[in-house]
Amino acid sequence: MIRLALKNIWARKKRSGWLLAELVAVAVILCHLMDPLIVQTYVNCLPAGYDPENLYRLAFMEYDPASLRYSKEAAEDDVREENMWRIRDRVGRYPGVESATFQAGSTTPGSQSYQISAIWWTDSLNVPVFCMGFVPKSNYFTTFRYQTVGGLSPQQLDWMELKHSDHILTETYMPDGPIFGRTLQDVFKIHEEPVVATLLPVKINMNIPPQQVEFEIKKAREAQAIVFRLRDDIDPSAFLTNFREWADKELQLGNYYVTRVESYQDFIRYSTTYFEYDYLLKVLLACFFLFCIFFGVSGTFWMQTRSRCEEIGILKSFGATSGRLLRLFLFEGIGLATVAVLLGCTIYLQYALHSGLYMPDNMCCSAYVHYWFEFFGLHFAVVSAVVWLLMMLIVGFGIYVPMRGISRIAPTEALHEE
Repeated sequence: MIRLALKNIWARKKRSGWLLAELVAVAVILCHLMDPLIVQTYVNCLPAGYDPENLYRLAFMEYDPASLRYSKEAAEDDVREENMWRIRDRVGRYPGVESATFQAGSTTPGSQSYQISAIWWTDSLNVPVFCMGFVPKSNYFTTFRYQTVGGLSPQQLDWMELKHSDHILTETYMPDGPIFGRTLQDVFKIHEEPVVATLLPVKINMNIPPQQVEFEIKKAREAQAIVFRLRDDIDPSAFLTNFREWADKELQLGNYYVTRVESYQDFIRYSTTYFEYDYLLKVLLACFFLFCIFFGVSGTFWMQTRSRCEEIGILKSFGATSGRLLRLFLFEGIGLATVAVLLGCTIYLQYALHSGLYMPDNMCCSAYVHYWFEFFGLHFAVVSAVVWLLMMLIVGFGIYVPMRGISRIAPTEALHEE
């Protein structure tokens, strides 16, 4: 069967050559379109490392010194610290609120800004990490519902007496096993500092996969917002209407005043609007191109198949069955498409070796690989496999549908139509 399919391709080498050139061009374009779409879709499906459902954010600012409401006494650090805790406690006691915490530091889940630092694993090895601030004993880990891997639970972490030398890290940036219970070195490589707990990786931004994170201790006065979680039995729409009115009246302490109350998912959506638009554009382009390719390539094979009625009639007169004819034509199409994908992927490989394969922006440049798309060989193999499958579906459809009807007619009718 395969030998006969190859002979048929060679017998029509001129027509097959043009068809092969068309399929090679399609394969190259498919590689270029599918590479970012495959990786970004995979990234979007990865868990965030925390639970954004029923999570809300209350942003606030301080009055400008030129404002009539500005108070010099309230601008002192101790007073600012106390007022921040009073705001958090009032939000946490509001009916329907399960827990509340501070959002401190430039790096936070779903934010646009971020801070990258490094930790010393050995004398000669440092590992880059995102630095995420939190205020101890503020229900931070409980409110965000981070998932711990080693050490204490989120509730225990929230009430643990932490030292500045204690490290709370994610578990994925060392390939030689769990890091909980090990010790790191300080910046000056003098003291060893323990890892007291490890958590699952966290999505700093929704367009990048979960990253390596070190949780840094912050003061309450360094917070830019209060994050709180509603109980599961509370209606968010009715809650927010009353809460916004209450917050405007009751949460103005010292120089602090409320600027916005929003769901945490809206906060994430606002910071990732550009990436969502870019991803949607990639999806639309890929769908449009696949739509055109589907009808273009399938139509070409459809016409090629319909034009071979005489050959089908002759083969049937010699006893060929409908199933055998269908398999023969499918082998021819699959053979051509496979060769085209090999050539197309080889051409795309030259581009990838020069410019690289697609990688999400703002990923932490770690010395270790965590995701399959960071392996060049595996990344290229996955893209090539997806392109091959798409080509098989398109070509198979263009052959199977006309052959299903033609292969069932009698030999005399096929020869008569020709």
